[in-house]
Amino acid sequence: MDFDTVLKHLQDWTNKVPLVILGSGASIPFNLPSMRTLGDHLKKSISFSDSDDQQQFDEFITLLDKHKDLEVALHELHIRQNVLNEIILKTWELVNKHDLDAYDQFINNKIEYPLAELTKYLIYPTEKKLSIITTNYDRLAEYAASIAGAYICNGFAQNYLGHFTNQIHQNNLKGLKGYNGQVNIWKVHGSLDWFKTQQEYNIQLPLRHTIPTDLKPSIVTPGLSKYFETQLEPFRTILTQADSEIENANGFLCIGYGFNDIHVQPKLLTQIKANKPIIVIAKEITPKTKNAIIDNNCKSYILIEEVNTTDTRLYSSFLSTPMIIPNVSYWTLAEYLKLIKS
Repeated sequence: MDFDTVLKHLQDWTNKVPLVILGSGASIPFNLPSMRTLGDHLKKSISFSDSDDQQQFDEFITLLDKHKDLEVALHELHIRQNVLNEIILKTWELVNKHDLDAYDQFINNKIEYPLAELTKYLIYPTEKKLSIITTNYDRLAEYAASIAGAYICNGFAQNYLGHFTNQIHQNNLKGLKGYNGQVNIWKVHGSLDWFKTQQEYNIQLPLRHTIPTDLKPSIVTPGLSKYFETQLEPFRTILTQADSEIENANGFLCIGYGFNDIHVQPKLLTQIKANKPIIVIAKEITPKTKNAIIDNNCKSYILIEEVNTTDTRLYSSFLSTPMIIPNVSYWTLAEYLKLIKS
């Protein structure tokens, strides 16, 4: 089968408006920190006066140096609350700094934002409704929806002091005058904008430069605490909605998603095993992605990655062997958009 045939499937699946799933690879091009960068930052920026806390953090650093993997290191320790709080704080500070830097570049038109172009492209030919699931804390999905002129629905009232409710998403918001459509953004691991009060009240405070006094960021770090935190609001409702979106989707477009998440992956695998089409674009198609899709005998997939620094490699259920396309970067979202619009 030739490239033109694969291209027809890419265009057909994308034009049917798949559910968009964003992983960390979608944010790294905008200088958001990778897990490795975050791990190095935590090592350098955290220390404790309490000897027990410092001892456990030293154990964490030893595991991080051993595995070179932040999530694995955090999974092997039952983190003390003081240590966990400091990890959350420093994580928020680093990600937020780089997120706001990207925001400044967007509003000053210093960089192009292909996710915004994709959002516009997918909203207009449909009922003006698009859904995005992201495992990232950053606001890049919200920036894209804003540039596209869409109303954002993420479970919180879109006010300067936004309260959480499990009912907002049940409204039909796509027809609101002054908006070009509705984008549901389900942030399964939390957001830089979300905080919890000492009374466990959930609140959204947009674009903070610092964490407000007596509030705790609502972001779920890798590790054992992830299992507990996601049983609480707002995560309980958000995960339920993400599951529903996955079950009802007609296909999936994964951008920089490495199939390394316990919340999105199980439902997603069930659906693609049932022959729903999936497209994955990433700088590298990880072994876990290949195992989840290719080795799992999925019937309708196209995976796109970089190879040889200048070329693109395609894996597809329609190809007997991977195909290399020289001198193009279809694994980047900007080039992918050119491809599906051609």
